[in-house]
Amino acid sequence: MWMIIKIGITLPLDSSGKPPSCENWDTSIIKKVKANAKATCTLQCGLTKEELNRVGPFLSSKELWEKLIELHEGTSDTKESKLASQLHARIQDLLNDLHAIG
Repeated sequence: MWMIIKIGITLPLDSSGKPPSCENWDTSIIKKVKANAKATCTLQCGLTKEELNRVGPFLSSKELWEKLIELHEGTSDTKESKLASQLHARIQDLLNDLHAIG
């Protein structure tokens, strides 16, 4: 799942330049989509409602991860250092969970 978060998911395109409908997915596409869904759920489970509202809509776990990084960059000043360390601990917990799941 970590690789799906880092590199994202890319679906092949049909002759019209659109991703194929789910009825036409082969097993490799299904595996990628399942891994993306697991990664997305794992990331979302570690977020508060406020953080979920701040990340807004996203199409993949990679987009969610990048938005989280963007939202939390530069939050380590003295006033917010406690929040930043809490975020770091939560992200580390998520990474440990992803590693344990495989």
